[in-house]
Amino acid sequence: MAPARRAAWDTYLTLTTNLLPALRQERPDSTVNTKLSGVAIRIMRYAPLWGEHGPMLVAAARSAIRLYGAGDDDDLVALLQATADRLYLLSASRTPPPRDGRDPTSP
Repeated sequence: MAPARRAAWDTYLTLTTNLLPALRQERPDSTVNTKLSGVAIRIMRYAPLWGEHGPMLVAAARSAIRLYGAGDDDDLVALLQATADRLYLLSASRTPPPRDGRDPTSP
């Protein structure tokens, strides 16, 4: 597996198996804070591997930190789920999906 795909997969797993369940189960703030920090660090570190999707994921991570600080859990969960979906697509594809979401083979 290519390094970019592996990094996306590892970040996806951390997000979906650690952070999102902790948020949904209303774990203590210290637990969520630690897990959110870990995901944000991974995204910031590996963003250069993800081409044009890297800056978008960095912006999402920064927004997630702001939403967490503001206590806006519903929007935070929605943003993190969308981020997880993008990471999954990046990990599953040999070529990153287009930013507009269209199939590159369609006219």
